[in-house]
Order: sequence, then structure tokens, then C-alpha cells
Amino acid sequence: MVAFLALAGYGLSSLVEEEGRTVCALSLYVSDKSLADRLAALFGSSRIAGARAFCRVHRERDWASRWKEGWKPFSLTRKFHVIPLWQESRDCPAGKSPIFLDTTNAFGTGLHETTRFTARIIDRLAGRFTSFLDVGTGSGILAIVALRCGATQCVGIDIDPGAVKVARQNLKANQLTCRLKACDVNDFRPRTRFDLVAANLVSSDLISFRDRLISFVRPGGHLVVSGISLENMDRVERSFALAGVHPDRVVKGREWSAMLFKSLSFD
Repeated sequence: MVAFLALAGYGLSSLVEEEGRTVCALSLYVSDKSLADRLAALFGSSRIAGARAFCRVHRERDWASRWKEGWKPFSLTRKFHVIPLWQESRDCPAGKSPIFLDTTNAFGTGLHETTRFTARIIDRLAGRFTSFLDVGTGSGILAIVALRCGATQCVGIDIDPGAVKVARQNLKANQLTCRLKACDVNDFRPRTRFDLVAANLVSSDLISFRDRLISFVRPGGHLVVSGISLENMDRVERSFALAGVHPDRVVKGREWSAMLFKSLSFD
């Protein structure tokens, strides 16, 4: 369903995804009711099994906070427990490190498969990198995980200035520092390469930016790419294979996947 909406022109950062035991609910805010009706009709005509579409009217300021009502603390990785910033008085489970987070939508909370996969890969690489680049930083959650896992140099970029603002606030709330920049991947010119690069983007962007992403990784470093729908896995893997790199690890979920490329050794 998410892939269908992405094909209709709505990026992952525009969506709120809530996973229950038996259902998955997706929400999307648009400011024009006629556009919402057309989108619902388009979704209904897709014939996705078990899917239903309907519209509700909300004021924009209500939408910005309404989805947060059901957002509860949860374990992101074996080490980290995410706690909504407005609930920071909640206890963190023993043995876990808290990450306090606020965001404008649920995609940056760590609830989405693609974010969880990337965070868990970074967690497992703890101690094996000191510099980290977060491409499409969103809420800054992956930068926070990387810094807690040993990164001493951290940079995050996002095409959305609003996301950079939110990421900066979240890093401050967790008493961490990361250099953040609002820019397109093709316009980013780092002074040095990185031990670990993470890019949580849609498949088409991963393919389009493939060479740039690879160029950010130092020889012997690692690249994590996520945001890959299961139907696009082969397409993404073939694209990177053409550049001479092959995944060392592939993580798959119900709808999404992530890939880890290890020890990139080309110039």
C-alpha cells in the first residue's frame, strides 16, 4: 500500500503508518478535499486485497498532532528504547538506553520497518565506525543511534528544511551534536568520506543517487540502504551490482527491505 502511494507521488515522509496485530493503517494529509477524494478513488480502484479507503476532515494544526495520540514508547533495537519527547518521564526498560524523540509525522519515529531495519544494522556495527553520514535524516533518529554507537563525527542531510529543524531539536533533546544541512544529495560536497553511510530513501532515489552514495563511503567503510519495497529488491541489487558492489546482508520484512554493503574498497 505504501508503495502504491509512493508511485502516486507521495513520499514516505508524507505518510503515517500504524501497525496493529491484524491491520496496517496508513494516513495522509492533503489540504484540498477534492484531491483527497480523487486519491481515495484511485486507491480504491487499485484492488489491493483487504484495503479500504476513506476521508476525514481535520484542521491542519489538528493533523500535526492527532496521530501522536497512539504513539507509545517502544524498543527500537536491542540497546535503544524510543520515548516520545512529551512523555519523557516514562521509565526506560533495564538495560536499554532511551532516545527522546519528537517529529512531525510517524515515519521519523522508528515505527516504520525501513527505519527499524537501518537502526538495527547501525546498532550491530557499534564500535566499528567513528564517522557517520545520514542521508535523508528526517527526525534525526538514525544520527542519534549512530552517535550512541560510537560515532564522533556525524553529518545529516535532508532536502526538507523542516526535517532538519526537527532533527536539530531531537539531537539537542538527547544532548548530542550532529552537523545538519538542508540540501539535495547531488549538491552535498563533504570534506571527507565516512566510515558508515546510511540512506533511508525510496528505491528510485537509491538507484538515482547510487554513485553519489557510494562516493561518500571511505575505502573499507560500510553503506546501508533502506526504503526498498520487496518488489524492488532485485532492481536495487542489480543497480548496485553494476557499480561493482554486492550486499553482505539483506534484511526483509512484511513490505520493506534494507541492504548492508560492507568494506567498500574502490575509489
